[in-house]
Amino acid sequence: MSTEQKAAYSAWSNIRYSIRLHWRARPLTLICCAVSALVGVGLPFVSILMPKVVIDNLTAGVTPGAFILTVGGLALLLAALSSAKSYADLITHESVGTISILKHLQTVMRKQLHMDYEVLESPGYAKLGEKASRAMQSNHSPASNIPRNLSQLLMNVLGLLAYGTVIGSVHPLIILVLAASAGINWFALTRARKTERNTREERSKHQSKLWYLQRVSKEPSGGKDVRLYDLGRFIRGLFRSVLAESTDSEKKVATSDMKAQLTDAALSLIRDGAAYAFLVYLLMNGDMTLGNFVLVFAAIGAFAGWLSGILTSASDLMRALSELSDIRAYLDVPDRSNTGAGHALPTGDRLPPAITLRNVGYTYPSAELPTLSGIDLAIRPGERIAIVGANGAGKTTLIKLLCGLYQPTCGEITLAGVDVKRYNRDAYFSLFSTVFQDIHLFCCDIAGNVSQQPPEETDYEKVASCLAKAGLMEKVSGLEKGESTLLVRRVHADAVELSGGEMQKLALARALYKDAPVIILDEPTAALDPIAESEIYQRYAELTAGRTSIYISHRLASTRFCDRILLIDDGRIAECGTHDELMRAGGKYAEMFRVQSHYYQDEEGTGHEEAFHLA
Repeated sequence: MSTEQKAAYSAWSNIRYSIRLHWRARPLTLICCAVSALVGVGLPFVSILMPKVVIDNLTAGVTPGAFILTVGGLALLLAALSSAKSYADLITHESVGTISILKHLQTVMRKQLHMDYEVLESPGYAKLGEKASRAMQSNHSPASNIPRNLSQLLMNVLGLLAYGTVIGSVHPLIILVLAASAGINWFALTRARKTERNTREERSKHQSKLWYLQRVSKEPSGGKDVRLYDLGRFIRGLFRSVLAESTDSEKKVATSDMKAQLTDAALSLIRDGAAYAFLVYLLMNGDMTLGNFVLVFAAIGAFAGWLSGILTSASDLMRALSELSDIRAYLDVPDRSNTGAGHALPTGDRLPPAITLRNVGYTYPSAELPTLSGIDLAIRPGERIAIVGANGAGKTTLIKLLCGLYQPTCGEITLAGVDVKRYNRDAYFSLFSTVFQDIHLFCCDIAGNVSQQPPEETDYEKVASCLAKAGLMEKVSGLEKGESTLLVRRVHADAVELSGGEMQKLALARALYKDAPVIILDEPTAALDPIAESEIYQRYAELTAGRTSIYISHRLASTRFCDRILLIDDGRIAECGTHDELMRAGGKYAEMFRVQSHYYQDEEGTGHEEAFHLA
């Protein structure tokens, strides 16, 4: 299924899905929903039956004992039904929405953590996510309360049947009048729900824009530009514009709902007035007893409520089922990679493995032109390769293909002679230690950031060794809590903040801890000066000896120590060779190297010039 398509889920399929979810989580909730429906009919019916019984007993002149027994029995029944309803409603109202929203939040997190990165990154999946987020805004959202909607619908249907039987016993014409008004009311509600459904996509887009603008206004990362370039007025203007569009969309839905409610109110006045007039006529002509008049009079008013309740509950249920389809469509997007049993990974002397790309190409979703095409590359075990090129040339895309984060649009990638698609995806990931440009720190301690494992699964001696090899142990040892020092101050008030160079060393320690046979560095040092970058790359080269190493860098001099250098240009491998070979060839690589070397000699001084002569 495409990430931009919404799977078709029938109403019955969604109902079974919701019932199964709640039954597995807490069966008592569904039992209470059923009890609530039954008692919700019985309690008001006994309440309107009580006056009839009292009048009939008084009119018949029954003995005091019989009167007390009859009326007292009904009073006890009312008390029991009221207690049962209070308990059932409490469980239903407290549990239904909460169970659903918590379960869906957990499922969504699990899906997002384990799904293919390529799908997670796709615009189509993001659109599905926006719709699903709207459907999961709170435990009061319609999609989270389907069992309660079903309970309400069942209660209204049972109430309609019970009260309709009472009313029909007087004259079937009254039922026909009430049914006709219900049909008109259903038509009005259907139009209201159609408006809500047709504007959902538009409202979802507006909501996403508003959330984005709110996030931009409070994120510290963009706060400098907002203030120095006086973007506040511009952002406020955009927010007001989008808010106005969003308000117009919401107003359409609110207006449609209001028209449906006004229609219901007008019809209620007409049908109830006609029915009451008919009852008075029957009573005045002696065709109905006073007790039956009181009972049917109350039943007609309640019947209208049951009728409106059916229409409203059914309409709410259809909306809830539609929103549940949005959630399920988001959760059911399939992975492209092999997440089942896979081919055995190479081990022992077959590590590090040989990696081969044959005529590999990749085109991003909705893109007209491929980002990469015709890539042929054989990476030998233990080889050190640098990938260079201009921004947008396709370097990072190539790395994501090698890591298994992307699947080639065409061509084939093999590892140890086996098509990578045959390996289990997560097992394949275990072969790679990666350091990307944007280094992500988790809101845990330093040891956890290195091991990427919970405390009980962390080898603290290995953490200390990796920190020492990465050159960060001196910094960590100077901290009061050492490796147990928390990171990310936005989460922990007592956390420490690492500098750019220290984060690079932490990332190196993380890669060393994983101890994978293939190391990939995707411009992790872009924010550092040339000397610092060259020193870090040299450290990587020393510590990853015997492993296959792949480096991406804008600064060509930092990759001179590599066995081969690949220049990516226009989505293809334009040049390939050692630094000296490429310089002698006098191609684009040589031109780029001379331009960079000249820049640092002229602008940065001799200190940076030395970085260009590190072997």
